[in-house]
Amino acid sequence: MGVDVFTDDIFCHKESKGFSKLNIVTQWSYPSRVVQAAMEVAKLPQNVQLVQLNSFGCGPDSFFMNEVGEILKQAGKNHTILRIDEISSPGSVRLRMRSLIESLKVIEPEPKKKVKSFEGYKTTYKKKDRQKTILAPWFADFISPFIPAVGELAGYEIVNLPKTNKASAEAGLIYGHNEVCYPSTLVLGDIITALQSGKYDLNNVVVAITQTGGQCRATNYLAQIKTGMENAGFSNIPVLAIATGEVYQNEQKAFKVPILKIVNIIIYTLLYADALQQIYNSTIIREKEKGETQKMFDFYIDIGVEAVRINDYKVLLSLLEQAVADFNAIPVHNHELVKVGLVGEIYVKYNNYGQAHIIEWLRSKNMEVLTPPILDFVMQYFVNSEVNQKNGVRRGNILKQCFKSVSWKYINDRIKKVENIMKDYRFYTPSESIYTKAKYASEILDLSNQFGEGWSISAEVACYARTGIKKIVCVQPFGCIANHIVAKGIEKRLKKYYPDMNLLYLDIDGGMAEVNLQNRLHFLIN
Repeated sequence: MGVDVFTDDIFCHKESKGFSKLNIVTQWSYPSRVVQAAMEVAKLPQNVQLVQLNSFGCGPDSFFMNEVGEILKQAGKNHTILRIDEISSPGSVRLRMRSLIESLKVIEPEPKKKVKSFEGYKTTYKKKDRQKTILAPWFADFISPFIPAVGELAGYEIVNLPKTNKASAEAGLIYGHNEVCYPSTLVLGDIITALQSGKYDLNNVVVAITQTGGQCRATNYLAQIKTGMENAGFSNIPVLAIATGEVYQNEQKAFKVPILKIVNIIIYTLLYADALQQIYNSTIIREKEKGETQKMFDFYIDIGVEAVRINDYKVLLSLLEQAVADFNAIPVHNHELVKVGLVGEIYVKYNNYGQAHIIEWLRSKNMEVLTPPILDFVMQYFVNSEVNQKNGVRRGNILKQCFKSVSWKYINDRIKKVENIMKDYRFYTPSESIYTKAKYASEILDLSNQFGEGWSISAEVACYARTGIKKIVCVQPFGCIANHIVAKGIEKRLKKYYPDMNLLYLDIDGGMAEVNLQNRLHFLIN
């Protein structure tokens, strides 16, 4: 077509500047190269344009595509995207390119103009914002109720947003990129719907989201939320990133958490929540009187929240003892049940709407569903840090070793206290140590696989298999590259070690029909 074509390599000698002001977190080299190319193209005359090749289902693309488009828009340029997959028609690709070329022919040459520096989300969290109400998206029924109480201990007012529904899910699709990670779409929709509801003083709220910092799109949920809030007209509201370690590319120096004051109650809260979730899962499927288990669960969640609010772990332990006794007294059927293990991405694994109510459907078919303890998500740190140090990815020193050793003993002392209480529960199933799980996982894949859910999926499958559970459902958002590698990608290996295991992988997104998921589940349970 008579066009000179260059790849993004021609900009590799340029010093990368301005990334910190963009919404995206530059955690991968590939997106960083494309974004830098966009910034450089934006500075050049109109006869220089950018064409982006998009591999269908590429997870990272969905996050930085909007950023590239915004950069080019500031320079008055088009963002031409060519989607490539096995059914792409060369004719449609040629048509897109010809349209771009013909449009450039009618643009009058302009003198080279200086492009302003690229800016992302301008509102940051300042000291004056510490008195504002923090809005937290709903995560899981056994965890989210405790968040406001923990926030109160830390000196902040946190309010849980309503649970996701169809309206908020659609709002996420309207204001975010339609190909982005499904949990990110739902969380964005929850936030936008809440801000549009009129229930909150928009001058007195802050939006919060967790940030893992790992090689997973979850680290970039922050970028998705910022972009969505800008699109919806809420760019004046600060966005907080809640993380256990470093916060990436989000100015919030005024946000201080007195971690030493609340770390003890946080650990006990996680253990209490995990214990209640295990009790609930194994009782509700056996109950004789429908609704009794749910009523009891809600009661112990509510009074557990009050124990957290007064920062009294002894009350939590006492409540758990009482809960074990009360749940043991619920009349149940004694018939044998088929057990199904549910593993996968953390949000869709625990969030009812995010998983399309898979757990409820399985229970309706008389299946007992088991989910791994959420504490394991935290405990992976001990294994991962050792693996990374061994591989030379992280530096180790005596101070860090002492800290890890003390922390390990500190947490395990509390785990033992809860386990001693849980032993009296009639359907109690002990959980393996994270190091035992890591040993199981190391037979399947290298423990260096720490992106997404990392090696924990293989560890959970192995634990279920070793306790006689032969049916596993693994759920992940559609296009979750990380989990497709450490879940679907290790199916053959898992079958080698556990040949009797029946594995079903389900991709969840906003466009799927629940009946299709249920049809696939029928093959698993029959």
